[in-house]
Amino acid sequence: MLKHARHHGFFGTEGQAALRGQVVVVAGCGGNGNHVIPQLAALGVKRIICIEDEELSETNRNRYILARHADPVPGTHKVDIAQRAVLAIDPDVEFTPVKASIRSAEAFEAMRQATATFGCFDNDGARLVLMEFACAYDIPLFDLATDIPIGDVLDFGGRFTLVDRAPGCLVCMDLLDMEQARADLESAAARIDREAIYGVPKDHLHGSGPSVVSINGVVASLAVTEFVMHTTGLRAPARHLSYRGRTGVVTATKPAASSCYYCDKLKGQGDRSNWKRYLD
Repeated sequence: MLKHARHHGFFGTEGQAALRGQVVVVAGCGGNGNHVIPQLAALGVKRIICIEDEELSETNRNRYILARHADPVPGTHKVDIAQRAVLAIDPDVEFTPVKASIRSAEAFEAMRQATATFGCFDNDGARLVLMEFACAYDIPLFDLATDIPIGDVLDFGGRFTLVDRAPGCLVCMDLLDMEQARADLESAAARIDREAIYGVPKDHLHGSGPSVVSINGVVASLAVTEFVMHTTGLRAPARHLSYRGRTGVVTATKPAASSCYYCDKLKGQGDRSNWKRYLD
């Protein structure tokens, strides 16, 4: 198609065809997901499945680039915002809304159709659930995280990590706080009111950690670019990219992976993994 002609000089018609064949789950339509979703639509992927159970809030507006000033709060679901954006960019892209938790049967059935997943959560419990699903059902996971720690030293940034058939996952690479993940999963609602988000006391921040639109955009763009590399075969995708805003540097590393249950026992197990135990 002419609208994708500028892609062809980079990854060719075969690369565009490979992107067109993708069914991509974006789990979490928040600050990172709001950047991932329109980029996937502009790339011309076949289908985007968005999983999110929350509505837009006033404190979201500083970084939700797909939201409009006129969107009512309450009353505007984040998935509806994403759908509106995708159809405005490319009505040929199929959009599947899932207004439910990652731990719902509806989300589970939708995710099983995916060829790739993007994890855009700020909750380690939800991140663990999605990673376990991706490992069990052999679906590449592009996991994103941003952080703005509060302290005397200016530091901010984020990271992208690819979890696929190769050794290494978010657990054995020490990218998940398992204690926090267990706390998040104690309730069916995944404990929205956590005591701390990114190490910041909840009562200092009215229930949410600091977040800035441009930092989300940097991390999301890194992840989507590596998704393009992974899909088109233009080069081998990076497995872990870390962006530190204090120095303005993006570093490609391969965090040390140790033997763990998720890599050694879970990958490729499908229904035998008993992932359904997470369903609410």
